[in-house]
Amino acid sequence: MWPIVTLALALPLAAARTPEEIAQNARWLVHQTTWGYLTTLDAHTKVPVGDTLSFSDGALDHSTGRFFFYVMGDYTAAAPQGLPCAFTLSQASLMHNATLDPEDPRCAKLTASGILRKSEGEDVQLGKEALFARHPQMKHWPASHHFAVHELQLSEVWMIDMYGGGENISLDVFWAAQPRHTTPWAASSRSSVLQPGSKPPPWSQLADRARWLVAHSVWAALGTSSVRRPGMAWGNVRSVADGVGTNSTGLPMLYVPTPDPSSADLAADARAVLTMSEAGLPAPGSGSCGETEDPICARITLSGRLRVLNATELLDAEERMKVKHPLAPWLATGGAHTGGQYFTIELENITFLDFYGGPSNLTVAQYLAAAAPQDC
Repeated sequence: MWPIVTLALALPLAAARTPEEIAQNARWLVHQTTWGYLTTLDAHTKVPVGDTLSFSDGALDHSTGRFFFYVMGDYTAAAPQGLPCAFTLSQASLMHNATLDPEDPRCAKLTASGILRKSEGEDVQLGKEALFARHPQMKHWPASHHFAVHELQLSEVWMIDMYGGGENISLDVFWAAQPRHTTPWAASSRSSVLQPGSKPPPWSQLADRARWLVAHSVWAALGTSSVRRPGMAWGNVRSVADGVGTNSTGLPMLYVPTPDPSSADLAADARAVLTMSEAGLPAPGSGSCGETEDPICARITLSGRLRVLNATELLDAEERMKVKHPLAPWLATGGAHTGGQYFTIELENITFLDFYGGPSNLTVAQYLAAAAPQDC
Protein backbone atom coordinates (compact mmCIF):
# COMPACT_ATOMS: atom_id res chain seq x y z
CA MET A 1 0.00 0.00 0.00
CA TRP A 2 1.15 3.55 -0.66
CA PRO A 3 2.22 5.47 2.46
CA ILE A 4 -0.45 7.97 3.51
CA VAL A 5 2.04 10.83 3.44
CA THR A 6 2.75 10.12 -0.24
CA LEU A 7 -0.93 10.37 -1.13
CA ALA A 8 -1.36 13.49 0.92
CA LEU A 9 1.44 15.22 -0.92
CA ALA A 10 0.38 14.04 -4.36
CA LEU A 11 -3.34 14.75 -4.36
CA PRO A 12 -3.08 18.56 -4.12
CA LEU A 13 -0.74 18.47 -7.12
CA ALA A 14 -3.40 16.59 -9.11
CA ALA A 15 -6.05 19.14 -8.19
CA ALA A 16 -3.79 22.06 -9.14
CA ARG A 17 -3.43 21.12 -12.81
CA THR A 18 -5.69 22.68 -15.40
CA PRO A 19 -7.33 20.68 -18.22
CA GLU A 20 -4.82 22.33 -20.55
CA GLU A 21 -1.88 21.09 -18.47
CA ILE A 22 -3.28 17.57 -18.40
CA ALA A 23 -3.67 17.70 -22.18
CA GLN A 24 -0.10 18.97 -22.50
CA ASN A 25 1.16 15.91 -20.65
CA ALA A 26 -0.94 13.67 -22.89
CA ARG A 27 0.55 15.32 -25.97
CA TRP A 28 4.03 14.93 -24.43
CA LEU A 29 3.47 11.19 -23.94
CA VAL A 30 2.11 10.75 -27.47
CA HIS A 31 5.04 12.64 -28.98
CA GLN A 32 7.76 10.92 -26.95
CA THR A 33 6.57 7.35 -27.44
CA THR A 34 7.03 5.57 -30.75
CA TRP A 35 5.04 2.36 -30.29
CA GLY A 36 2.06 0.94 -28.46
CA TYR A 37 -0.50 -1.84 -28.28
CA LEU A 38 -3.52 -1.93 -30.59
CA THR A 39 -6.66 -3.74 -29.40
CA THR A 40 -9.60 -4.60 -31.65
CA LEU A 41 -12.56 -6.97 -31.50
CA ASP A 42 -12.75 -9.93 -33.86
CA ALA A 43 -15.45 -9.15 -36.43
CA HIS A 44 -17.22 -12.49 -35.88
CA THR A 45 -16.55 -13.65 -32.31
CA LYS A 46 -16.06 -10.20 -30.72
CA VAL A 47 -13.07 -11.61 -28.86
CA PRO A 48 -10.41 -8.98 -28.08
CA VAL A 49 -7.40 -9.15 -30.42
CA GLY A 50 -4.02 -7.54 -29.65
CA ASP A 51 -1.15 -6.28 -31.77
CA THR A 52 2.06 -4.27 -31.37
CA LEU A 53 2.48 -1.31 -33.74
CA SER A 54 4.90 1.55 -34.25
CA PHE A 55 3.42 5.00 -34.82
CA SER A 56 4.32 8.67 -35.06
CA ASP A 57 2.58 11.97 -34.47
CA GLY A 58 5.35 13.86 -36.25
CA ALA A 59 9.07 14.57 -36.33
CA LEU A 60 10.64 15.46 -32.99
CA ASP A 61 10.32 19.16 -33.72
CA HIS A 62 6.79 18.91 -35.14
CA SER A 63 4.11 17.28 -33.00
CA THR A 64 0.67 17.06 -34.64
CA GLY A 65 -1.33 15.06 -32.10
CA ARG A 66 -2.35 12.73 -34.94
CA PHE A 67 -1.63 8.99 -34.82
CA PHE A 68 -0.04 7.72 -38.06
CA PHE A 69 0.79 4.05 -38.72
CA TYR A 70 2.55 2.17 -41.52
CA VAL A 71 0.92 -1.23 -41.90
CA MET A 72 0.34 -3.72 -44.69
CA GLY A 73 -2.32 -2.62 -47.16
CA ASP A 74 -4.76 -5.34 -46.14
CA TYR A 75 -4.61 -4.50 -42.42
CA THR A 76 -8.07 -2.91 -42.47
CA ALA A 77 -9.40 -4.75 -45.54
CA ALA A 78 -12.00 -6.60 -43.48
CA ALA A 79 -13.38 -3.26 -42.27
CA PRO A 80 -13.99 -1.06 -45.35
CA GLN A 81 -15.41 1.73 -43.16
CA GLY A 82 -12.41 1.56 -40.85
CA LEU A 83 -11.30 -0.62 -37.96
CA PRO A 84 -12.67 0.33 -34.50
CA CYS A 85 -9.80 0.04 -32.03
CA ALA A 86 -8.02 1.27 -28.94
CA PHE A 87 -4.32 2.17 -28.99
CA THR A 88 -2.53 2.05 -25.64
CA LEU A 89 0.70 3.86 -24.72
CA SER A 90 2.79 3.77 -21.58
CA GLN A 91 5.53 5.93 -20.19
CA ALA A 92 7.12 2.60 -19.23
CA SER A 93 8.26 2.26 -22.85
CA LEU A 94 10.48 5.33 -22.68
CA MET A 95 13.38 4.49 -20.40
CA HIS A 96 15.00 1.59 -18.58
CA ASN A 97 15.80 3.40 -15.32
CA ALA A 98 13.69 2.00 -12.49
CA THR A 99 11.99 4.93 -10.76
CA LEU A 100 8.30 4.02 -11.07
CA ASP A 101 6.51 0.73 -11.62
CA PRO A 102 4.46 0.56 -14.86
CA GLU A 103 1.28 0.23 -12.79
CA ASP A 104 2.07 3.23 -10.60
CA PRO A 105 -0.52 5.94 -11.41
CA ARG A 106 2.32 8.42 -11.82
CA CYS A 107 3.71 6.37 -14.72
CA ALA A 108 1.53 7.87 -17.44
CA LYS A 109 -0.74 5.57 -19.44
CA LEU A 110 -2.91 6.71 -22.34
CA THR A 111 -5.54 4.95 -24.44
CA ALA A 112 -6.66 6.57 -27.68
CA SER A 113 -9.88 5.16 -29.12
CA GLY A 114 -11.32 5.62 -32.59
CA ILE A 115 -11.34 4.24 -36.11
CA LEU A 116 -8.18 3.15 -37.93
CA ARG A 117 -8.49 4.11 -41.61
CA LYS A 118 -6.20 4.05 -44.61
CA SER A 119 -5.03 7.57 -45.38
CA GLU A 120 -5.79 9.35 -48.63
CA GLY A 121 -4.68 12.47 -50.51
CA GLU A 122 -2.29 14.83 -48.76
CA ASP A 123 -2.49 12.83 -45.55
CA VAL A 124 -0.45 10.03 -47.19
CA GLN A 125 2.60 12.28 -47.61
CA LEU A 126 2.06 13.91 -44.22
CA GLY A 127 1.92 10.48 -42.61
CA LYS A 128 5.06 9.27 -44.39
CA GLU A 129 7.00 12.31 -43.29
CA ALA A 130 5.91 11.79 -39.69
CA LEU A 131 6.62 8.05 -39.73
CA PHE A 132 9.92 8.08 -41.61
CA ALA A 133 11.27 10.82 -39.34
CA ARG A 134 10.84 8.63 -36.27
CA HIS A 135 11.13 5.21 -37.93
CA PRO A 136 13.71 5.54 -40.74
CA GLN A 137 13.78 1.77 -41.30
CA MET A 138 10.24 1.99 -42.67
CA LYS A 139 11.49 3.71 -45.81
CA HIS A 140 13.19 0.47 -46.81
CA TRP A 141 10.40 -1.99 -46.08
CA PRO A 142 9.62 -4.18 -49.13
CA ALA A 143 7.17 -2.72 -51.63
CA SER A 144 5.79 -6.22 -52.23
CA HIS A 145 4.18 -6.09 -48.77
CA HIS A 146 2.11 -3.05 -49.81
CA PHE A 147 2.68 -1.00 -46.68
CA ALA A 148 0.36 1.99 -46.50
CA VAL A 149 -0.16 4.98 -44.21
CA HIS A 150 -3.12 4.64 -41.87
CA GLU A 151 -4.42 7.07 -39.26
CA LEU A 152 -6.32 6.53 -36.04
CA GLN A 153 -9.19 8.99 -36.25
CA LEU A 154 -9.85 9.81 -32.62
CA SER A 155 -13.13 9.67 -30.77
CA GLU A 156 -11.68 9.59 -27.23
CA VAL A 157 -8.41 10.11 -25.36
CA TRP A 158 -8.19 8.68 -21.84
CA MET A 159 -5.17 9.07 -19.57
CA ILE A 160 -4.00 8.38 -16.05
CA ASP A 161 -0.78 10.08 -14.93
CA MET A 162 -1.56 10.96 -11.31
CA TYR A 163 -3.31 9.63 -8.24
CA GLY A 164 -7.10 9.90 -8.35
CA GLY A 165 -7.97 7.79 -11.39
CA GLY A 166 -7.98 8.26 -15.14
CA GLU A 167 -10.04 10.73 -17.11
CA ASN A 168 -11.09 11.62 -20.63
CA ILE A 169 -9.43 14.60 -22.27
CA SER A 170 -11.46 16.86 -24.54
CA LEU A 171 -10.25 16.33 -28.09
CA ASP A 172 -10.32 20.07 -28.78
CA VAL A 173 -8.12 20.70 -25.74
CA PHE A 174 -5.87 17.77 -26.67
CA TRP A 175 -5.26 19.04 -30.21
CA ALA A 176 -4.76 22.64 -29.05
CA ALA A 177 -2.13 21.68 -26.46
CA GLN A 178 1.61 21.75 -27.00
CA PRO A 179 3.64 18.75 -25.74
CA ARG A 180 4.94 19.44 -22.25
CA HIS A 181 5.72 17.15 -19.32
CA THR A 182 3.51 18.63 -16.60
CA THR A 183 3.84 16.16 -13.72
CA PRO A 184 6.60 16.39 -11.10
CA TRP A 185 7.60 12.77 -11.59
CA ALA A 186 10.73 11.80 -13.49
CA ALA A 187 10.20 10.85 -17.12
CA SER A 188 11.76 7.39 -16.64
CA SER A 189 9.64 4.40 -15.68
CA ARG A 190 10.55 0.74 -15.62
CA SER A 191 10.61 -1.94 -12.92
CA SER A 192 13.58 -4.14 -13.73
CA VAL A 193 14.36 -7.67 -12.63
CA LEU A 194 15.87 -8.91 -15.90
CA GLN A 195 19.52 -9.66 -15.33
CA PRO A 196 22.04 -7.85 -17.56
CA GLY A 197 23.15 -10.06 -20.40
CA SER A 198 20.07 -12.28 -20.33
CA LYS A 199 19.52 -13.59 -23.83
CA PRO A 200 16.58 -15.44 -25.38
CA PRO A 201 16.90 -19.09 -26.46
CA PRO A 202 17.97 -19.87 -30.06
CA TRP A 203 15.63 -18.93 -32.91
CA SER A 204 14.82 -22.59 -33.53
CA GLN A 205 13.31 -23.04 -30.06
CA LEU A 206 10.00 -21.26 -30.61
CA ALA A 207 8.19 -22.33 -27.45
CA ASP A 208 11.22 -21.55 -25.27
CA ARG A 209 11.56 -18.11 -26.86
CA ALA A 210 7.89 -17.35 -26.28
CA ARG A 211 8.13 -18.42 -22.65
CA TRP A 212 11.29 -16.32 -22.25
CA LEU A 213 9.48 -13.22 -23.47
CA VAL A 214 6.50 -13.70 -21.17
CA ALA A 215 8.66 -14.58 -18.17
CA HIS A 216 10.74 -11.41 -18.52
CA SER A 217 7.86 -9.05 -19.32
CA VAL A 218 6.82 -6.91 -16.36
CA TRP A 219 3.95 -5.10 -18.05
CA ALA A 220 1.43 -5.80 -20.78
CA ALA A 221 -1.60 -4.35 -22.48
CA LEU A 222 -4.83 -5.89 -21.21
CA GLY A 223 -7.39 -5.88 -24.02
CA THR A 224 -11.09 -6.22 -23.21
CA SER A 225 -14.52 -5.58 -24.70
CA SER A 226 -15.54 -2.14 -23.46
CA VAL A 227 -18.60 -1.61 -21.27
CA ARG A 228 -18.30 2.17 -21.54
CA ARG A 229 -18.05 2.05 -25.32
CA PRO A 230 -20.28 -0.82 -26.54
CA GLY A 231 -18.96 -2.57 -29.62
CA MET A 232 -15.45 -1.20 -29.06
CA ALA A 233 -12.28 -2.71 -27.66
CA TRP A 234 -10.45 -1.23 -24.71
CA GLY A 235 -6.76 -1.45 -23.86
CA ASN A 236 -5.04 -0.73 -20.58
CA VAL A 237 -1.58 -1.17 -19.08
CA ARG A 238 -1.17 -3.65 -16.22
CA SER A 239 1.90 -4.91 -14.41
CA VAL A 240 2.27 -8.69 -14.81
CA ALA A 241 4.24 -11.48 -13.16
CA ASP A 242 4.65 -14.86 -14.79
CA GLY A 243 6.72 -16.38 -12.03
CA VAL A 244 10.21 -16.55 -10.60
CA GLY A 245 12.75 -19.03 -11.97
CA THR A 246 11.36 -22.55 -12.11
CA ASN A 247 8.01 -21.27 -10.81
CA SER A 248 7.37 -19.68 -14.20
CA THR A 249 4.19 -21.15 -15.71
CA GLY A 250 3.72 -19.08 -18.86
CA LEU A 251 0.44 -17.80 -17.43
CA PRO A 252 0.92 -14.25 -16.10
CA MET A 253 -0.84 -13.01 -13.00
CA LEU A 254 -2.06 -9.44 -12.73
CA TYR A 255 -4.01 -7.10 -10.46
CA VAL A 256 -6.96 -5.01 -11.63
CA PRO A 257 -8.21 -2.25 -9.29
CA THR A 258 -11.98 -1.95 -8.94
CA PRO A 259 -12.20 1.66 -10.28
CA ASP A 260 -10.26 0.70 -13.42
CA PRO A 261 -12.36 0.55 -16.64
CA SER A 262 -10.94 -2.94 -17.24
CA SER A 263 -12.57 -4.17 -14.03
CA ALA A 264 -16.08 -3.42 -15.30
CA ASP A 265 -15.22 -4.93 -18.68
CA LEU A 266 -14.05 -8.20 -17.15
CA ALA A 267 -17.11 -8.43 -14.91
CA ALA A 268 -19.28 -8.30 -18.03
CA ASP A 269 -17.11 -10.44 -20.33
CA ALA A 270 -14.03 -12.29 -19.08
CA ARG A 271 -12.65 -12.81 -22.60
CA ALA A 272 -9.42 -10.85 -22.87
CA VAL A 273 -6.01 -10.64 -24.50
CA LEU A 274 -2.60 -9.88 -23.00
CA THR A 275 -0.12 -8.37 -25.46
CA MET A 276 3.62 -8.09 -24.79
CA SER A 277 6.62 -6.96 -26.83
CA GLU A 278 10.34 -7.48 -26.50
CA ALA A 279 10.57 -3.69 -26.87
CA GLY A 280 8.91 -3.40 -23.46
CA LEU A 281 11.43 -5.51 -21.57
CA PRO A 282 13.15 -3.77 -18.65
CA ALA A 283 16.61 -4.53 -20.06
CA PRO A 284 17.96 -5.40 -23.50
CA GLY A 285 17.17 -8.91 -24.68
CA SER A 286 18.16 -10.10 -28.12
CA GLY A 287 19.09 -6.61 -29.29
CA SER A 288 16.60 -6.97 -32.14
CA CYS A 289 14.30 -4.08 -31.29
CA GLY A 290 15.85 -1.19 -33.14
CA GLU A 291 12.42 -0.93 -34.76
CA THR A 292 9.53 -2.27 -32.66
CA GLU A 293 7.38 -3.24 -35.64
CA ASP A 294 10.21 -5.23 -37.25
CA PRO A 295 9.24 -8.93 -37.02
CA ILE A 296 12.52 -9.84 -35.30
CA CYS A 297 11.47 -7.69 -32.33
CA ALA A 298 9.45 -10.45 -30.69
CA ARG A 299 5.82 -9.95 -29.71
CA ILE A 300 3.19 -12.23 -28.27
CA THR A 301 -0.53 -12.25 -27.57
CA LEU A 302 -2.14 -14.56 -25.03
CA SER A 303 -5.90 -14.88 -25.56
CA GLY A 304 -8.45 -16.54 -23.33
CA ARG A 305 -10.52 -15.79 -20.25
CA LEU A 306 -9.28 -14.01 -17.17
CA ARG A 307 -10.08 -15.88 -13.97
CA VAL A 308 -9.99 -14.58 -10.39
CA LEU A 309 -7.33 -16.35 -8.31
CA ASN A 310 -8.25 -18.63 -5.46
CA ALA A 311 -6.74 -18.22 -1.98
CA THR A 312 -3.74 -20.49 -2.65
CA GLU A 313 -2.99 -18.84 -5.98
CA LEU A 314 -3.27 -15.43 -4.36
CA LEU A 315 -0.35 -16.19 -2.06
CA ASP A 316 1.70 -17.19 -5.12
CA ALA A 317 0.69 -14.01 -6.95
CA GLU A 318 1.76 -11.80 -4.07
CA GLU A 319 5.13 -13.54 -3.92
CA ARG A 320 5.61 -13.09 -7.67
CA MET A 321 4.68 -9.42 -7.42
CA LYS A 322 7.07 -8.88 -4.51
CA VAL A 323 9.99 -10.08 -6.62
CA LYS A 324 8.96 -8.69 -10.00
CA HIS A 325 7.60 -5.33 -8.85
CA PRO A 326 9.64 -4.02 -5.91
CA LEU A 327 8.58 -0.45 -6.76
CA ALA A 328 4.89 -1.34 -6.34
CA PRO A 329 4.76 -2.88 -2.85
CA TRP A 330 0.95 -2.75 -2.74
CA LEU A 331 0.85 -5.44 -5.43
CA ALA A 332 2.41 -7.88 -2.95
CA THR A 333 0.20 -6.89 -0.01
CA GLY A 334 -3.39 -7.33 -1.14
CA GLY A 335 -3.60 -4.58 -3.74
CA ALA A 336 -4.54 -0.92 -3.78
CA HIS A 337 -6.62 0.89 -1.15
CA THR A 338 -9.41 1.18 -3.75
CA GLY A 339 -9.94 -2.59 -3.79
CA GLY A 340 -9.49 -4.93 -6.71
CA GLN A 341 -8.88 -8.51 -7.78
CA TYR A 342 -5.96 -10.68 -8.87
CA PHE A 343 -6.35 -12.63 -12.11
CA THR A 344 -4.62 -15.16 -14.30
CA ILE A 345 -5.48 -16.21 -17.83
CA GLU A 346 -7.07 -19.47 -18.94
CA LEU A 347 -5.15 -19.66 -22.18
CA GLU A 348 -7.07 -20.55 -25.36
CA ASN A 349 -4.95 -19.10 -28.15
CA ILE A 350 -1.45 -17.80 -28.68
CA THR A 351 0.11 -15.68 -31.43
CA PHE A 352 3.90 -15.38 -31.43
CA LEU A 353 5.97 -13.46 -33.97
CA ASP A 354 9.74 -13.23 -33.72
CA PHE A 355 10.97 -13.59 -37.32
CA TYR A 356 10.05 -12.81 -40.91
CA GLY A 357 7.32 -14.83 -42.60
CA GLY A 358 4.40 -14.26 -40.29
CA PRO A 359 3.41 -15.63 -36.87
CA SER A 360 4.93 -18.93 -35.83
CA ASN A 361 3.10 -22.23 -35.82
CA LEU A 362 3.13 -22.44 -32.02
CA THR A 363 0.32 -24.21 -30.18
CA VAL A 364 -0.87 -23.57 -26.64
CA ALA A 365 0.18 -27.10 -25.67
CA GLN A 366 3.72 -26.58 -26.99
CA TYR A 367 3.98 -23.23 -25.23
CA LEU A 368 2.85 -24.57 -21.86
CA ALA A 369 5.09 -27.65 -22.14
CA ALA A 370 8.25 -25.58 -22.67
CA ALA A 371 10.78 -25.42 -19.89
CA ALA A 372 10.60 -22.48 -17.51
CA PRO A 373 13.33 -19.89 -18.12
CA GLN A 374 16.01 -20.11 -15.43
CA ASP A 375 17.11 -16.46 -15.42
CA CYS A 376 13.83 -14.67 -14.61
